[in-house]
Amino acid sequence: MFSFDYRDVSFAHKLGFASSPKDEFHKHMHHFYEVIYFERGNVQFHIEGLTRTLLPGDIVFIQPGQFHFASVDREVDYQRYVCKIPEEALPPHLRERALKFGSFFASCESLAPLLEDIEEFSKQFEGEDMRSLAICKIIELLIRLCDKESIRLEEKKESVAQGLVNYIEEHLREPLDLESLADAFHYSPSYVATSFRKEMHVSLISYVRGKKIMAAHSLILHGMKPSEAAALMGFGDYSTFYRTYQKYLGTAPSVTKRSNGEQDE
Repeated sequence: MFSFDYRDVSFAHKLGFASSPKDEFHKHMHHFYEVIYFERGNVQFHIEGLTRTLLPGDIVFIQPGQFHFASVDREVDYQRYVCKIPEEALPPHLRERALKFGSFFASCESLAPLLEDIEEFSKQFEGEDMRSLAICKIIELLIRLCDKESIRLEEKKESVAQGLVNYIEEHLREPLDLESLADAFHYSPSYVATSFRKEMHVSLISYVRGKKIMAAHSLILHGMKPSEAAALMGFGDYSTFYRTYQKYLGTAPSVTKRSNGEQDE
């Protein structure tokens, strides 16, 4: 329908279906903010163990480093706006407020014109001008979301997987392997691994590595040397960190550092 992709900003008005036989959009995490405005379809969206069946007018807000994916009924059109902007594009005060956001917001029809404006801008602007206008509108949308309450999903007894998600977040700078995580919860490694994959749809070790890499990326982006970020996130061997960083982010740590105006080590 419409898409704009320039440097580190992406905006699209999409109509489509799931791309895999399992009716699931790609399971992943990334280092930027993503905002999805849902228009129509039959979609369940999963973020960090939380699941919401989307309704027209819902907004999905994905923080940098959050694992997520969508389960989609391919028999029904899936229409939505998708906006992606880098963490550093948000002013510090809004970044701090966004940390308190929930993942899902209902009845956001009043914010749709902001997204329609971006689509209209594309008819007149391009490149840096279009990027700046898109960022301004997305920032306005997030500021207006600050006045809305996120959806409080029905609380469930904490599962093994959700307990692990919380534990990993609190101990991200420590060595985290299958055995140590199993010991922390007094379960066998096989039970922990199976329970996590069943609920989160990703292996426990892949999840931990992704979380550590996203945290390291943020540290490098804010001025830390790549080698220091690697050590802080528990990577004893820098070459392993380098390869893992490239696998998850598609670029080298030094490139992230230079993009923030820093010089190589």
